[in-house]
Amino acid sequence: MRAGIERTGAINGKRLGRRRLLGSVAATAASALILSPKVALAAVEVSVTEPPFNAIPNASQDSSPAFQAVLNYISSAGGGILQIPPGTYYCHSPLIYSGGSLTVIGGGQEISVIIVQHQGTALTVNLSNSACCLTVRDLGISPMPGGVALSTGGIACLVPQQPGAWQSCLIEGVDFGASLGPSGQQSTSFAKAIILQNTWRARITNCNGHGNSLPGGIFISMQGECIDTRIAGCSIDGYSTGTSISSYCEGLHICDTIFAGGTALETGSTSYNDNTNTNLLGLYISGCEFDCSGTVLSLYQVNSGWFEDSYLNGPQPGGRTVAMELAGSARLTMDNLLFDGQVTGTSSQIAIFATASEQGPTHTCYVNNCQFLNTNTAIVLDRNTVNFIATTVSMYQPGASTLVNGSSVLGGGTQSVYVDNSGNTSNNISWLTTSSTQAKASTNHMGYER
Repeated sequence: MRAGIERTGAINGKRLGRRRLLGSVAATAASALILSPKVALAAVEVSVTEPPFNAIPNASQDSSPAFQAVLNYISSAGGGILQIPPGTYYCHSPLIYSGGSLTVIGGGQEISVIIVQHQGTALTVNLSNSACCLTVRDLGISPMPGGVALSTGGIACLVPQQPGAWQSCLIEGVDFGASLGPSGQQSTSFAKAIILQNTWRARITNCNGHGNSLPGGIFISMQGECIDTRIAGCSIDGYSTGTSISSYCEGLHICDTIFAGGTALETGSTSYNDNTNTNLLGLYISGCEFDCSGTVLSLYQVNSGWFEDSYLNGPQPGGRTVAMELAGSARLTMDNLLFDGQVTGTSSQIAIFATASEQGPTHTCYVNNCQFLNTNTAIVLDRNTVNFIATTVSMYQPGASTLVNGSSVLGGGTQSVYVDNSGNTSNNISWLTTSSTQAKASTNHMGYER
């Protein structure tokens, strides 16, 4: 009996493809951890279509002046709620808000829609202090339909330095890049659909992201020092990068999310915190499916991470490609993961590649109860990787149902240590054998027998 949770990954009624998440009770419980927002008592509540603002949902009308007037009014009142009634609103100028807590509520992802008719950011919110909160719910935001250039951003939540609020951002039930226009064509990607800067306990839940894989498209860009960010129940399709961290951050939790695109998560390529040799402190991924054309998880200087009950499909064949790259990362646990490399021809597919950054080696990693399907090389340890432990590992070649022995694990570092589930320690590349592993009986990549 397979343990799992089923997701359709539908975007505007279209499936992303076959979706079977390797779920568990832990993944379901993780979803429940997404909390409701702390929203300050609203000083005012205003509809953008009511007098004196009078926004008109019509392609021939520029709604930017009406939206900006409402935002200015809410700011002057110290915060409030902006209601967006059903309709499609065309904004020719960026919308900017500065002030206290702001809540934006639409009628639904495909009911209340803002079309961005410019190359700036649709809505930039500068919260006046770290005790304020931005909430955006039930809304569609799309860049220029049929356009060829990336709009700068969808929603930007910018908080002053030293965040300390209970929660500074909730984006829930928002569709970025809906298929719109006279013939229903999909619009271009946002360069950065969601921008978080110095947020505290940001929550991105039940959102959809649609892109066309233009270079540079990022669904969530984390800047400044973001503390405790959680992404849950999202479907992201066509972006070059799902989540990008370009500074030192703490606590990132991704659960029950589907990503189909380039790289699902990248934590940079340079050091953001020289004092701790850490770019991201604390990463948890559970119950996710990643269908990627590039490196699935590019983890540069991640300290303390747990990955469980997830399916990593990709990268696609061609050249030396890696599903999970660990550079200078430490204290990582990988449990009940299914890697499917879709290897064909002479491609050199690697599921897990552990190497060093300029700050130090990858160390203290555990791989437990994992399957490697259609993968030439399961694990590569390079440049003095230390304390790497693997148990109950199963590896299958395309179309085969037997365990592949021998060179499934390669060690390039002089200090490499491998420990299998029989207690052996060795630098011998052939330690992975039928006597020290437990082969799983199925090659079906849509489920994992436990």
